[in-house]
Amino acid sequence: MGSVLYILLALVILSVLIVLHELGHYLMGKWLGFAIEEFSVGMGPVLFKHKGKETDFTLRAFLIGGACRFYGEDAAAGDRKAFNAQKVWKRFLVVVAGPLMNVLTALVLAFFVLLGFGTSAIVGNEQIVTVTAVEADSAAERAGVREGDILLSVNGTTFADYDGFKAAFDAVTAPETDLTVLRGAAFETVTGRDGSTETTEAVVRGGEQVALHADGIRDKRTGNNRLGVSLSIMYRKTAHTEYSVLTAAAGAFPYCGDMIRQVYGSLWQLVSGKASIRQMSGVIGTVSVMSESMEAASRTGAADVIYVILVLGALISVNFAVVNLLPFPALDGGRLVFIILEMLRGKPIDPEKEGIVHFIGMILLLGLVVFLMVSDLMNCFGG
Repeated sequence: MGSVLYILLALVILSVLIVLHELGHYLMGKWLGFAIEEFSVGMGPVLFKHKGKETDFTLRAFLIGGACRFYGEDAAAGDRKAFNAQKVWKRFLVVVAGPLMNVLTALVLAFFVLLGFGTSAIVGNEQIVTVTAVEADSAAERAGVREGDILLSVNGTTFADYDGFKAAFDAVTAPETDLTVLRGAAFETVTGRDGSTETTEAVVRGGEQVALHADGIRDKRTGNNRLGVSLSIMYRKTAHTEYSVLTAAAGAFPYCGDMIRQVYGSLWQLVSGKASIRQMSGVIGTVSVMSESMEAASRTGAADVIYVILVLGALISVNFAVVNLLPFPALDGGRLVFIILEMLRGKPIDPEKEGIVHFIGMILLLGLVVFLMVSDLMNCFGG
């Protein structure tokens, strides 16, 4: 994990995003005339309470998360003030307002990312593969590979990127291979501009091609080919696009759309068995990633920390929206399923039966939370 300062900052950011979700429920409920018993920030014992006209606003001991508690949420519709006694379309809007607030939050954060920092993209796939270190008594050292050499070919097979180099090197069946490197070259950057987009191309100048022969490349322990070098990978051409207020506002939608597709892609990998549940992160894992990312960014300046906060904030907010809309009991998506069934049937589901389903869903969710917490702790402390 990162330092205590960045852990606390990550907890605050996470809590704010959760409270904004609950604020979506609250604002929609107030607008539609629902009775709201409590709007709380944090969990656990109450530290501070302000009694409004009909709503208690509370600050609780553990400043992570929050809640919006409606009057009569799981009660029968006999009480006219109860949540379930309200018109079905109103309840639909109140439930969906939480995830929608998360999407709106992500859009606002994405707007500031684009306006303040723009976007960078790779143009093409061509890479420069450069040796940054050579291990002692390795096949590379015996062959005469030096730090700063640019790899060009393996056994006469040229390649345009690291994957091409790895494929060519792994394909060698003999215990030795020929290498061609470019030595003594210098890098220059050539920039160009097309409207709001600036392209930067890394150009290699000078140097001489050197033919080398590496023997003993087969690792006796693993049976795989091993050269014994550390490499840096540089894309030859990148593009950076700047945004105005209008283009940033328009660009926030596809920016968040890409994030939503990533989240659904990850969920599909989990459902299809291509990813393990152990690869999921809970609160501890999320805080760990956030704090470490912010601490790493702090080494290059405050602007980079702000960038990390905005990007991770948008991504986590999108995650909240997508996960909460899953049709699982106790989540907003599970409640929406019952509301939609009520719309189709023309009458509500028995509140007791719905309550049992949500209770079971809550138990399962708590079990998942505990599992993820243990998994996160093991990952954080090397278990």
